[in-house]
Amino acid sequence: MSKPAEIDHAAKAGADVIVLDLVEFVVDKDKPAARERVRNALATVSGAGGEVFAQIDPHAAGADLAACAWPGLSGIVVSRAEKPQQITEISALLGRLEKERGLAKGTVKIVPALETAQGNHEAYEIARASERVWGVTLGRADLVMDLRPEPSDEIHLMPYLMQRLIIVAGAAGVTPIGAWWRAPDRGLLATPENTFEAARRGRAIGFQGTMCVKRSQVEPLNRAYASTARTASHG
Repeated sequence: MSKPAEIDHAAKAGADVIVLDLVEFVVDKDKPAARERVRNALATVSGAGGEVFAQIDPHAAGADLAACAWPGLSGIVVSRAEKPQQITEISALLGRLEKERGLAKGTVKIVPALETAQGNHEAYEIARASERVWGVTLGRADLVMDLRPEPSDEIHLMPYLMQRLIIVAGAAGVTPIGAWWRAPDRGLLATPENTFEAARRGRAIGFQGTMCVKRSQVEPLNRAYASTARTASHG
C-alpha cells in the first residue's frame, strides 16, 4: 500500500487473490497514509476477477481493520500471529465491522501467518480459534530471523515446520498455504523458474496454494498448482 502503482500491477497479474499489504512493505511513518488508500484500492482491484485480502498487524488490528473492512474485502492475512486470542479478538472486531458496514455476516476470512516459534507452537489452537480461519501459512523471512539459519542459509527446521503446518491444517480443517523454497531463493527474489520448482515441491508435500510478491511469479505458481489451488499476489 506504500506504492500505489503496484496495486494496478497486482490487479493485472492473474492471481486468484490480491493481498493489500499494511505490514511488510509499509514503514511505520507511512502507515496512516497507506490505511487511507485501502478503500480506493479495494475498488480498483475488486473488479480484477479474484478475491481481495488485506495483510494486517495483530498489534494494530483496530486501525488496520477499520481501514480495510469494507465491501469488496474477502479476507485478511494476520501477520506474525502468535496466540489464538489474537484471532478471536480480530474475528469479533470483524463481526462488528461487517454489521456496521453492510458486509454479509461471517464472510471475511482469516489466514494467520505463523512467522515465529511461538506462533508455530500454538499453530493448531490458532487455526481453530475462529470459524473464519480459512487457511494458515508460514512466513519464511521472519522465521529466519526468529530461528536463525544454518551456515548453508537454510533453516534446518523448515522441512519439519512445513510438514507440521500441513498436518495442523488437515486436523483443523483449513487450507495449508506455502511453497518449498530453497536457499538462496526467497519469495521476493526467486526467478520464475525457481518459483515454479518451489511450488511444485510444495504441492507434492500437501500445500494447496501459495503467496508471492513479484508479478512475474504468478504464472509459474498458477501453472504449478494448476486447478487445485490459489495464488495470492501482494500489492
